[in-house]
Amino acid sequence: MNGKAVIILSGGIDSTTLLYDTASRGCEVSALTFIYGQKHEREIDSARAICGRMSVPHMVVDLSGLKPLLSGSALTDPGVDIPDAPETPGRYDTLKSTIVPNRNAIFLSIAVGYAVSSGAGAVLFGAHHSDRGVYPDCRAEFVKAFEAAERLATDMPELRIEAPYAAMDKSEIVGLGAGLGVPFGLAWSCYKGGDVHCGVCSSCRERKRAFVEAGIPDPTGYRA
Repeated sequence: MNGKAVIILSGGIDSTTLLYDTASRGCEVSALTFIYGQKHEREIDSARAICGRMSVPHMVVDLSGLKPLLSGSALTDPGVDIPDAPETPGRYDTLKSTIVPNRNAIFLSIAVGYAVSSGAGAVLFGAHHSDRGVYPDCRAEFVKAFEAAERLATDMPELRIEAPYAAMDKSEIVGLGAGLGVPFGLAWSCYKGGDVHCGVCSSCRERKRAFVEAGIPDPTGYRA
């Protein structure tokens, strides 16, 4: 890939690896990070630090006014606790409460507008295969359909909206990131925020497993 691309950067492992990966391919990248009413902004601090390290243009977009419209998710609703996840992977009952309705579609729509106005021909985000069982807007089918719609919306038939890791497990992404020199210690995954990863939410569990399965030392500190 070359030219210009907009990366949706959450500050986590997947999007950080994607940022490094895309830049390594000779693409001029810029990053967008969204505040959407999540219970903490620790991941936003990570996104800023990562972009600062790479000297990548970075904008934080405040969508916190949407919070009343996105109720019912453990990530945004103060009345819904962030669940602890079981050790065993593959159980999705505890993850459904972390769905934020239509979140990726909202983020991608804004990123497309930014891409068009800045002359970028692609928008990328870090959805991966392990997400597809729970999060509908992380599936390759969604990405393909959304790209088709946005090409019509922008009258740009060459516009690309891509989730390059949609067929990859998180451990594969960790392996790729390690080869690219991704500073995993800067990336934040925990749904609960704080100064240290909790180690028991579904995102922390997945992070732990990914490093173990990839056979790569995990630089993350966990409370549990």
